[in-house]
Amino acid sequence: MNIIMKDFIKIMKPKYIEVWDKFTPRGGISIDPYCNYGEEGNNWYEVAQQKIHMHDIYPEKIDNR
Repeated sequence: MNIIMKDFIKIMKPKYIEVWDKFTPRGGISIDPYCNYGEEGNNWYEVAQQKIHMHDIYPEKIDNR
């Protein structure tokens, strides 16, 4: 996920970006990788810091796991 996000940052030069995926395999274990980036020196950096800390506090309900 971090490699994908860093590639996007190089290409797009965003002020803020989130990369989030859902892997729901058959047979049990699932993962929800998440990463974000906020450009330093503006408010988006603070938004990124807040979102990364609050990311899994309220996990969504998924019935197919």
